[in-house]
Amino acid sequence: MKNRKRSLLSLFCLFPFFCALCTASADIGPKDQLKVYLTNPPQETYYLDLLWQPDAEGLSTNLNEEELSALDPALLARLKSESPQGWAPAMAGGTPLPMWGDLVGHPQGDARVHVFGYVGLPEVCRILLVTESGKTILTEPIERQVLQSSVTLDCESGRLSQPSPAVALGVSFLATLLPTLLIEGVLLLAFGFSLRQNWKVFLLANLVTQIALSLTVHLTMLTSGSISAHLIQFPVELAILIAETLFYRRFLTGRSRGRRTGYGICANLISWAAGFFSLGMLFDLMVSLC
Repeated sequence: MKNRKRSLLSLFCLFPFFCALCTASADIGPKDQLKVYLTNPPQETYYLDLLWQPDAEGLSTNLNEEELSALDPALLARLKSESPQGWAPAMAGGTPLPMWGDLVGHPQGDARVHVFGYVGLPEVCRILLVTESGKTILTEPIERQVLQSSVTLDCESGRLSQPSPAVALGVSFLATLLPTLLIEGVLLLAFGFSLRQNWKVFLLANLVTQIALSLTVHLTMLTSGSISAHLIQFPVELAILIAETLFYRRFLTGRSRGRRTGYGICANLISWAAGFFSLGMLFDLMVSLC
């Protein structure tokens, strides 16, 4: 009987890991993306491109013949001629690895948005905007800190702003901490423990483990995507399960050590499962804040 229980527990612990492997094999995950929001956009025809620093031969053509035929050759030429020394347009000139993007942009309320993405998206880039009347806007270099992010460019002042990833990390911490407190708090009562006597131990354990989860799994998700986060989640959650169970076994009061141990294992496994299946939604939330 004991061996059977151990086998079932091992399978349950390994289940998220196997799911992540299956997911990774079926879907290669989200790719690099940068959204450029324009406030006070030009009221005339313009093109906007990302500039990168050429460091390789054999560029990939990022505009096909159909796209090129629909664009203004004069404005395309200006994207190349207005690029400062050491920089080249990513869409109009090409990149070592393929990428896609939108030189024209599309309206979003009073603003406009340009979306660039895929594996060839440069980590360090500048934004170059040229208009039909001859106006040019060139930003300072920006470094993408996360996998999918955004910047906002005010076309009147030339001011460029970028959200801080720390905000998304803080929101992800709260978005996992609060449901975990609810789930594990209900289980604490269901196992017969007094919340009044154990709230300090309960809160401390969850604060420490959720901080560790945010600095490992959530940070990995920001920089590498949800597939990488799923893979690293297994060892992190396993370590949290062991540490938190030992902590509860030592410091919870009012029940036997066996019940404390059972609560720690049960609470962590349920929270682990909830976190595993909600990781995709959490990734979308974090990306919306970047």
